[in-house]
Amino acid sequence: MTAAARAGAAGPSRILIACMPKSGSTFLSDLISALPDFKRAKFSPTPAGGRQHELDEACLDNAGRGNFVGQVHVLNSDWTAKMCKDHRLKPVVLVRSLPDAIVSMRDHVRREGGVGPIFQADPHRRVLDDAALEEMIVRFQAPWYVNFYMSWRNAPGTLMISYEELTADPQRILREIVDFAGAAVDDRAIARAVAEVQERRESRFNVGVVGRGAKLQPDILRELVALFDFYPEAAEDPYVRGVRAQAAAALEGRSAPPLGRVAIRPPELAPAAAVRPRRLSQALAFARRHGYQITLIAFGILYWLWPNDLIPDDEPLGRIDDASFLIILSFLAGRVSKRTPALRDLPKYLWRFAGRRLRFTA
Repeated sequence: MTAAARAGAAGPSRILIACMPKSGSTFLSDLISALPDFKRAKFSPTPAGGRQHELDEACLDNAGRGNFVGQVHVLNSDWTAKMCKDHRLKPVVLVRSLPDAIVSMRDHVRREGGVGPIFQADPHRRVLDDAALEEMIVRFQAPWYVNFYMSWRNAPGTLMISYEELTADPQRILREIVDFAGAAVDDRAIARAVAEVQERRESRFNVGVVGRGAKLQPDILRELVALFDFYPEAAEDPYVRGVRAQAAAALEGRSAPPLGRVAIRPPELAPAAAVRPRRLSQALAFARRHGYQITLIAFGILYWLWPNDLIPDDEPLGRIDDASFLIILSFLAGRVSKRTPALRDLPKYLWRFAGRRLRFTA
């Protein structure tokens, strides 16, 4: 079965761009959201005051139906894997050459500064000279980059791409992502999306030049690649070998070689036999998100249909208790938190809710 045919039978395509800072993630999000039937979604609250980036279940619940994409500077963790599984997210891991990322982050601090989740770049740091600011970034932010890569390098069911691949051939990369996500998008729609985004230039795609990290100071380059010495198991990874080769070339005064492909293994595409029909998939996803509300209202309806309840239906006021019970359960379904509790937690949640109401009335 072709990718397009498989996508036609599959549920919605939901793409998580797990990305290094300054790796072209906004540009990639713009490309994907410009595809037919795709929209941009927020997977975590807007970071403020140095808050760490994590996938947020309430944001994912509110993302709605259909195809969407969201970008987060998030490490892979048990929580990340759970959210990807529960919400059927397809992680696209976006990395960039470390020397180039350092230079791009230096420019970002100069322009915007601010208190970030990785290191403090308050305004008076902007007056540091290039060498001092680059050294600060290498010491505080570069370890996070390495940790990010190591957390994702062996994650199953992911597609890893690089900034360099994205800038060199965005149409090919977008085709790979679409196939990986199982979306039914033809080549003409992909070409139109790329042309539209490149024309409007609204992304924070600041310079888009590969190889700027070759001008870093030699000591900074050595300190940067030495971070990988603590992870010998990754020494033969295409990404690590590429970063080391670029740093070595810069130290020897040669032109930096391109980073090339960084994926350790081909992306894992869902087999056609395992794909649920679209309507069934959407129904199951809806039930997962709103199962507790459906359960409450179902209890109310069943009570309404039960003839011999608290006040039998053949009595003069037999429908009063039915209507009251249904209204109360509908009210509870509307008042419970948007953060969906598991069905097994429903009795505990209702008990706490009733207890608060009783204390309030007392």
